[in-house]
Amino acid sequence: MTSPEHRNPQNGNPGGGPKRSLLSIIATVVVLGLLLFTGPGREMLGNLLDQGGTASTDNSPQTDTQGSAASGDQTSEDAVSADGRVSATVERTVDGDTFIAILEDGSRERVRMLLLDTPETKKEGTPVQPFGPEASEYAKKLLGGKQVELEFDEEQRDQYDRMLAYVYLDGHMVNEQLLEQGLARVVVYQPNDKYIDEFRKIQDQAKQKKLGVWSIEGYADNRGFHPEAAE
Repeated sequence: MTSPEHRNPQNGNPGGGPKRSLLSIIATVVVLGLLLFTGPGREMLGNLLDQGGTASTDNSPQTDTQGSAASGDQTSEDAVSADGRVSATVERTVDGDTFIAILEDGSRERVRMLLLDTPETKKEGTPVQPFGPEASEYAKKLLGGKQVELEFDEEQRDQYDRMLAYVYLDGHMVNEQLLEQGLARVVVYQPNDKYIDEFRKIQDQAKQKKLGVWSIEGYADNRGFHPEAAE
């Protein structure tokens, strides 16, 4: 017969497990009672809850990050001024009426000035036309590396995916300045005709003064440029 001291622990007092569980339950009830029904206990419990609330509040940087992202979106929108113009930097000019610009969002665009046409200098298969180099040089000196504003009309791009714009430098419209110098003629591609009346008045003044392309009889008209008139 095996003595009690050498019994297998697994076969020990069958009531040991439940007794330990009962003691744990009693201890838990006592602690809860102290926390709920005594002043110091309630204060301790309140502190614990406050700490939990603080930990929750510490997760707020995620909300702040979202707020910062929203601010970034607003900055992007602010690139468009109150009058609808978009800021850009001229990287280089292509010819008298076209240039490469970097917009504030970093995109690179080929911009074609609206409602005018300058004589050709780089068109494939077309000889350099009279006053083409002068128009290109004027645009280069005026715009090269400068900060400008772009204003759009009804259609923002043409069939060649060029951005179509009225271009402002220091508050003055460059499109008008080219017409004033007699270095461009008015050309309309509907529906972009916002300033057509003003442009035609400027062109008429340049014609009367025989400036630039208007200094050669029969060279420029509403159909284009006719280099043979200069021969």
